[in-house]
Amino acid sequence: MTRTTGTATILNKSFKRVGDATLDERKRISLTRALESLKEILGNENDLDAAVRFGIYVNDAGQLLLTPEVSVPMHEAWLYQRKNPQALKKVVKGLEEAREGKFIDLGSFEKYADDDID
Repeated sequence: MTRTTGTATILNKSFKRVGDATLDERKRISLTRALESLKEILGNENDLDAAVRFGIYVNDAGQLLLTPEVSVPMHEAWLYQRKNPQALKKVVKGLEEAREGKFIDLGSFEKYADDDID
């Protein structure tokens, strides 16, 4: 999957300062405090340390915006690359309904596991 370039969509303009950092001898900044804040927002069950990447954006004033991103497998990329917005809307709606408990449990499909598929 290609990396996003260009501008970022600001989802919420209410930024909260979570700390400060200085450059180390190799001109790096630690994101430890930022990751801890992300875990609070997104939930600790997310394995952010292993999965998260950051898109880095800069504006004309020199302000930086780091936006957490994850990679999407190529076989799922079609859903996110604006090729099928209706399908994405249906998936998002289904996830919201499942989160709200609006689903019908059809039980286990284990008995069909060995069936031949035409």
